Amino acid sequence: MTTIGIGVIGCGFVGYGAHLPAFSAIDGARLAAVADPDAKRLEKATKKHSIKSAYQDYVELIKDPNVDAVVVSVPTPLHQRVTLTALGAGKHVLCEMPLAPTLDAADEMIEAAKSAGVYLMPGLNFRFTPNYVKAKQQIQSGALGDVTAAFYREFIPAKDLAKQWPPGAWVWKVRESGGPLFTLSVWSIDLLRWITEREVGEVHAAAKYTVLDKFGGTLGYDACATIRFCNGVVGSLQYSGSVSEHASTSCLEVVGSSTTSLQASGNDTVTLVGEEPARTEWKLKEPGPRSWGHQQQDEHFVRSILDGRLPQIIPEDGRRAMEIALQIARSAPVPR
Repeated sequence: MTTIGIGVIGCGFVGYGAHLPAFSAIDGARLAAVADPDAKRLEKATKKHSIKSAYQDYVELIKDPNVDAVVVSVPTPLHQRVTLTALGAGKHVLCEMPLAPTLDAADEMIEAAKSAGVYLMPGLNFRFTPNYVKAKQQIQSGALGDVTAAFYREFIPAKDLAKQWPPGAWVWKVRESGGPLFTLSVWSIDLLRWITEREVGEVHAAAKYTVLDKFGGTLGYDACATIRFCNGVVGSLQYSGSVSEHASTSCLEVVGSSTTSLQASGNDTVTLVGEEPARTEWKLKEPGPRSWGHQQQDEHFVRSILDGRLPQIIPEDGRRAMEIALQIARSAPVPR
C-alpha cells in the first residue's frame, strides 16, 4: 500500500476546518470520501477539496472499498457508535477527543480495536502543536533540570463557544455529553502527562457551571484542579469558558530544579526564563491546520498505517485523559 484512502465523517468545526485541509496536504493520503447528514455541508466540503464520494449516511462511507481509514469528527455522544462500526469493518480510526462520554464506552471501543487488529488513535493534537513540541525538546535537553511543577491555564471566550455550539447543541447537554468542561479539558490533561512523561496520581478539583442568558442559555464554566504526579511533581489546571474575547488565553508553564522555567503561550511562543540570559524566546508560527498540530497529527496517523507501526498515541492515552477530565467536570453541580 502506497497511499491511504481517508474517509472523514463529520464536516463540522474540526472535520471541515482542520482534518479536510490537513489530509489534502499530506503525502501518502488521499481524501476518498466524506460523510455528513447535512447536504449543504457535504456539498461545500466536496467542492472545496474535490472529493468524489460523499454520503449522508456514515455507514455507506465505511462500506466504501476506497476508504482504508476513518476520521471520526462527529459529536462526542456519537463517537462510540460510529467508531465501533468502522472498527468492525476493519478500518483504522482516528477519533476526536473525548473518545466517548463515558469510560465504559471508551473501554468497549478500545477492546473492539484490539479484536479487529486495527489502530484506534485518539485525536490529541497538542502533542504536535509547534510550541509544545519545542517546550518538550527543551525539557528533554535538560534546560530546566528535573521538572518540579507543571501548570496550565486556558480561558475560552463564552461568545466563541456559543458560536461553535449554539444553544441547544449537544455539548450543553451535560448528562449526555459530559458537558463543555469535560469536552475541552482532555487535550491539556494529556499535554501535562506527555510533557512530564509521568502519570497523574492525585486529582483534587472544584468546578461550577453558570447559565449564560446573554448567549441563549449556553453554559459558562470555571474550574481549577490541583494534581500530583506519581513521582511527586505537582501541577494545576485552570479553566474558564465564562470570559469575554479580551480575556482569551492558553498558557503552559513548567518549573525545573535548576530554577529555570518555561512558558508556552498560545500555539506559537516558547519562552525560557533563567538567569543569564534572563529570557530566551522562540516564535514558531505555522499556517492553517498545522498551527495547532492537526496536520502533523494526521500525518503521523497515515505514516503509522503505511509503516505498519503502532501510533505514538494509543487509546489508553485518550482514556486516561477522559478519566481525569471526568473527575474535574463532575465536581461541578449539573445545572437544571
